[in-house]
Amino acid sequence: MIKFVRPEECKAKLVSSRELAPTIWSYIFEVTEGNFKFEAGQFTNVRLEDPDNPGEIIQRAYSFASAPDKNKFELCIELIENGKGSRYFDALEVGEEIDFKTPFGFCNLDPENRRNLLMVATGTGIAPMKSLLEDLASKEDIRTIDLFFGVRHEENLFYQKELEELKSKLKGLNVRLCLSQPLTEDWHGETGRVTHNLENYDFNESVEVFICGGEAMIKEVRGMVLDAGVDRKQIHVEIFDV
Repeated sequence: MIKFVRPEECKAKLVSSRELAPTIWSYIFEVTEGNFKFEAGQFTNVRLEDPDNPGEIIQRAYSFASAPDKNKFELCIELIENGKGSRYFDALEVGEEIDFKTPFGFCNLDPENRRNLLMVATGTGIAPMKSLLEDLASKEDIRTIDLFFGVRHEENLFYQKELEELKSKLKGLNVRLCLSQPLTEDWHGETGRVTHNLENYDFNESVEVFICGGEAMIKEVRGMVLDAGVDRKQIHVEIFDV
């Protein structure tokens, strides 16, 4: 059974950051204050000053992109032009601290759940999937896990190395990278949106489903899953629309 954990106020300092793909960045933090805990697949609310209204505090939600750890975590963030959260993280320097509250969300997996998994993600919606997969890898999980990860072009792909490493640890993990608009003939992965590539998927009513990305994609995939007979209680979603 998934247990509710009361969110706690915490602080963390930025340890490192790196560009994963155009506009997509990874930020690694080390917790410096607070009762820090979360379950794989959950998210945090970061408190920051509104760049357009000095003195006013706003919040932005970001999923953890790493497995639970005592004092370290990763965020995977798309930096949107003129986005308030994006401007904040773009200016954040190593050693500086952030204020955040965690945990939130129900895109996590019951420890007693042994069902096979279907994961569907687009863009930074891969973050909670990576968190879940890393956690399962640490437990030497052997179930079948099918991951569909979609972006637009080849240059927009990221976490390929990390996913390959996870495949070596999770023997049941199948990764299908989907490009909706491949730019070269050298692309040998899946072509088309993730929804298109799911049309011939052999859904099983007992599968546990995780869907993260844009609202339209989530609505369409959720409809496909429900039509296949999967119980709505087995479907977990996290919307990443800006």
